[in-house]
Amino acid sequence: MNQPTNEPNYTTVMIIWGAMVFAVVPNVIVAVMIAEPKEEPFEQTIIAVMCLMAVFNLALSVGIRRWASQPARLLSGGLSPQELSERQFPIPMQQQILTWALAESATIFGLVLSVLSGDAQYAIALGVLTIATMFVFHRPRRLIPEDFFDGSHGL
Repeated sequence: MNQPTNEPNYTTVMIIWGAMVFAVVPNVIVAVMIAEPKEEPFEQTIIAVMCLMAVFNLALSVGIRRWASQPARLLSGGLSPQELSERQFPIPMQQQILTWALAESATIFGLVLSVLSGDAQYAIALGVLTIATMFVFHRPRRLIPEDFFDGSHGL
């Protein structure tokens, strides 16, 4: 007997994911439009710290996603691999949105750096890195039973 769940459907999740991915583009456009070269060089320490924070947030988003979607962790909920593969996504929507927002925050660091330094390269570089992370690590997908048996750590 199939019982209705409160899980969002694939289309809804893809719309939310797509909106978060493509929200990067306006940030980059704004940075390119308003970044004005400064007369004095911007503090390199601030640039380094903010770039490291952005990369850390991207790595943290991937780490959380991998931790939350470990097969052993998913199986601890009492569902079989077959039952889990019938679900829409490996981790709850709230956790997915958290990882997406964390990844997207790297773009905000790029925007801020571009405005402060007057150089749009930071928004462009961190925007491209964010979009790549969203496509490679955070794209929603359904589970398949093989995910639990191929030895991968995280989905």
